[in-house]
Amino acid sequence: MSEPREYTVDEIREQFLADIWRKVDYWEQLPNKTKRERLSGLVHSILSALDGCSLSVPGFLLIPNPHPSDKEFHEALGENWYPSPSLENDIGGDLHGLWYKVRKE
Repeated sequence: MSEPREYTVDEIREQFLADIWRKVDYWEQLPNKTKRERLSGLVHSILSALDGCSLSVPGFLLIPNPHPSDKEFHEALGENWYPSPSLENDIGGDLHGLWYKVRKE
């Protein structure tokens, strides 16, 4: 048996994607739900995982990562642009709580 260690990026990615597939399987088989209810439930489950509300995986940061020329391009067009990557720009934490508030069915 090997010593405990930090997960690798590849292992974390695999765990996260496996968790998403478990959620797909769960929401796909639910009876008495419309397709829209199942899709919305799946999105809510994924957002909950990203926010850190899952027992299977930890929460994750969700930070905009625009192309380096994004600001210049949009500024020249008189449009808004996304900020450069920074921990201050993490939009995660309560995405699952906001999901149904943004668009009510």
